[in-house]
Amino acid sequence: MDIVENDPRPHHYQFAHRVLAGLARDLGPKMLAHEPDHGFSAGFASLWNDVGGRLPDGQQLPSDGLKAELITLGPHRLLVIVMPRPIAPAEAYYTAVVQPGGADHCRYFTLEHAVNPFTGEPYTVLGEWANGSHLNLGSGPAPDLSAFLSAVVTLLTEAEPVHAASHPAPTGPGQDKPERRGLRRLFGR
Repeated sequence: MDIVENDPRPHHYQFAHRVLAGLARDLGPKMLAHEPDHGFSAGFASLWNDVGGRLPDGQQLPSDGLKAELITLGPHRLLVIVMPRPIAPAEAYYTAVVQPGGADHCRYFTLEHAVNPFTGEPYTVLGEWANGSHLNLGSGPAPDLSAFLSAVVTLLTEAEPVHAASHPAPTGPGQDKPERRGLRRLFGR
C-alpha cells in the first residue's frame, strides 16, 4: 500500500512550484535556447540538491527519477521535467516550461498529484503558474508523460492568462534563489 501524505513535502513542492516556476518566469525562452552538452538532467539534479540543502535536516529528498528534456511539439518548444515520484497532494508528476509557437515568453505547467478527501482515490490536476499565481486548470490526465504533453498542447490553443513577468514568486526560509553559478552551467547564462 502506498503512503499518502496530507501536505506536500517542502523539497518537492518548492522545487516544482517555486524554483522552476520562478526560473520559467525570470528566464523565459532563455531556458530553452541552449541544451547543455550532457543534457539537462544532471544540472536539474544539482539544482534539486541545492534546494534540499537549504531545507532543515529531514526534509531533503533524493532526486530519484528526476530528469529533464528539451523537446519540440509542432511550433512549441518545451523543457519537460519528470519529477521524483509524488506522494502528497500538490506534488508534481511533471512540469513543463513552454515557449508557445515562437512567443517572447514562456508558460509553466504542472501535472499534480491529488487525492479525493472523501474516497481517498488519487487523481491528477493540471496547473499553471501565471502572474505569480497558481492556477488550477481542473482535472488532468492519467500521470503519463504523453498524456500530460497532449494536455499541455491543448491548453496552448486556448486563451492564455495575461502574461506579466513582474510578479515574483513568494519566498521564505529555504526558498532562496538557486546559486547563479549553477544556473549559468544549466542555461548558459
